[in-house]
Amino acid sequence: MVLTSEHLRSMEFFAWAALPAGNTIEEHVDEVEEIYFILHGGGLMKVGDEEQAVNAGDAIWIPAGEAHRLINNTEGDTFFICVAAYPR
Repeated sequence: MVLTSEHLRSMEFFAWAALPAGNTIEEHVDEVEEIYFILHGGGLMKVGDEEQAVNAGDAIWIPAGEAHRLINNTEGDTFFICVAAYPR
């Protein structure tokens, strides 16, 4: 976590993350909406019932309450930023 709700007023968090090759952020649901911004690498992103390949430079919006996961199916690490905020 770079910043959390301890420091932010309308956002839950701003985070930087690394997902090693072959690893998965398991499918889960959050009460906040999120944006994943892929900095380097890629993988397979599932939001709700839709699944698609993601690569560096892609931004993925995840509505609050929507199941999502990220699989790093590449040969290298995937780095991304995640921003989370409560819906208005």
